[in-house]
Amino acid sequence: MFDYTEDMKEKLSFFNERQQKITEMVDKSGSLRVADLSKQFNVSEETIRRDFEKLEAQGLLNRIHGGAVRIEQKSEIPIPKRRAKNIEEKEMIAAKAASYVEDGDIIAMDASTTTLIMTKYIKGKSLTVITNSIGVSLEFAQESDIRVILIGGYLAESSMSLVGNFAERVIQDYHVDKFFFSCLGVDFKRGVSEIHEDQALVKKQLISISEKLFLLADYSKFGEKSLFRLCDITEADYLITDNKVPINTIRELNNLGVTGIVGEKSD
Repeated sequence: MFDYTEDMKEKLSFFNERQQKITEMVDKSGSLRVADLSKQFNVSEETIRRDFEKLEAQGLLNRIHGGAVRIEQKSEIPIPKRRAKNIEEKEMIAAKAASYVEDGDIIAMDASTTTLIMTKYIKGKSLTVITNSIGVSLEFAQESDIRVILIGGYLAESSMSLVGNFAERVIQDYHVDKFFFSCLGVDFKRGVSEIHEDQALVKKQLISISEKLFLLADYSKFGEKSLFRLCDITEADYLITDNKVPINTIRELNNLGVTGIVGEKSD
């Protein structure tokens, strides 16, 4: 049962059972899709859209194209807050991911907090790094053997990254040996997904030009579904996670042809 404030409870009392259920679902999962709810409740997509309109008017969710999101996810969580979340697990994942980077590689890194942590483990190597992350670029600024290509675009302040059509067009001209990226959700049916369309589009372009894909996802990402689908899980060559992920999940990944790797806790 969700711990709603008295004000929220009063607002919910004016809605029907389906609309109350939608509110609970968006609070739990973070995002919902019109098409999915239409099938689940056996009503038209237009009915779901009207539900969203009513719920948004009362401040219970935010509508976006094709769905709705939790209020607090209207904008990206700033990097300092994201970096502090599951920091031990991200350190494990970042260190393990860095072990797959070799001198001479052309790698791409997204604007996730895990790749930002990863930078400290690959300093000193001779690389070309393609990224839309200002933070990643700054970390390598003093590394004479690391050539950084910062993808242009408009600034997404909370993630300190560059996104937009220009960024996507520029990426098409590159080749990447290994792409290291994170996401909001990893679900065996839904695939790998993101909450923000602009970040998702940049990542999709990088996926399309990369020979090997390294998905970095801590235990909290598994079973989560978000609005914008990046790719099938099976498109990833490696999925690097932490030791809180059940061994059966790792086995399932391996059975799908994805190499599941568990990061190790540092001493």
